[in-house]
Amino acid sequence: DTILVTKGTYISINTIVNKEVTILGKDYPVLDAKMKDEVVTIRANNVKFDGFIIKNSKSGDMRDFPGIRVHKVQNVTISNNRLINNFFGIYLSDSKNITVSNNTVKGSRIALNSGNGIHSWQCNSIVVKNNFISGHRDGIYFEFVRESVIQGNTSAENYRYGLHFMFSDDDVYRKNSFRNNGSGVAVMYSKRILMQENVFLEYWGSS
Repeated sequence: DTILVTKGTYISINTIVNKEVTILGKDYPVLDAKMKDEVVTIRANNVKFDGFIIKNSKSGDMRDFPGIRVHKVQNVTISNNRLINNFFGIYLSDSKNITVSNNTVKGSRIALNSGNGIHSWQCNSIVVKNNFISGHRDGIYFEFVRESVIQGNTSAENYRYGLHFMFSDDDVYRKNSFRNNGSGVAVMYSKRILMQENVFLEYWGSS
């Protein structure tokens, strides 16, 4: 089934998607968590979530509160969304065959109140493509992520790294632009990473 959400502002204190549906925003409706929780959590396979403004997730020291969480699922697409002022932007965990494309992810750019823009943990076959990420701790973060592709993204003005790999093997990043982040890319404890045609601009920090 397809759910079409019309333009407007809706309070979304962790709306949980637990059915295999396509959810489309018309004219960018706003889902606002009012700094109280996550905004949206996807817990079903075969979901498409497209065309929303996602804003104001809660911040926390003990839990990572994202704008959009994708957890223990497969075959999910997150596309054409605008994420604004969330602690973490898009958070993928224990999932496979996930596509994150054409999203704008803008954090607060405050170091102590900023998680990662697109965060992936313990995933397989992830595609992160043509997104713009700024104002977060790390623009894109992979930990225990295998056989995945990061392509055509712009990661700019993030507090720490434009892209950060940890314990992630057999991945590719190509044709990305990393600009004016704390540092460009960190590849740590990872094997067989293919790096092609990336652009690194405007780095002035000690790293």
